[in-house]
Amino acid sequence: MRSLSHPQRLLVLCALGGEEKSVAQLREELGIEQVPMSQQLMRLRADGLVQARREGTSVFYRIARPEITQVVEALHDAFCGKMAGC
Repeated sequence: MRSLSHPQRLLVLCALGGEEKSVAQLREELGIEQVPMSQQLMRLRADGLVQARREGTSVFYRIARPEITQVVEALHDAFCGKMAGC
């Protein structure tokens, strides 16, 4: 849960959802610069929340386990609901 307490990490997990995305896709979608994005992804990976795979020079991330998606969705529903931009 401590990993989920940082807003950028939570945004990354929300953006991933059930998909696999490259770092470039996440950066573009979330508007997070390279260094902070790398730091947040490194933390999420160290905590076992995401998995990565390399394809050429690109790194793709996905949520590591289905129960993580369920927790993220529950947090989204509880705190964002149907609010726009959330």
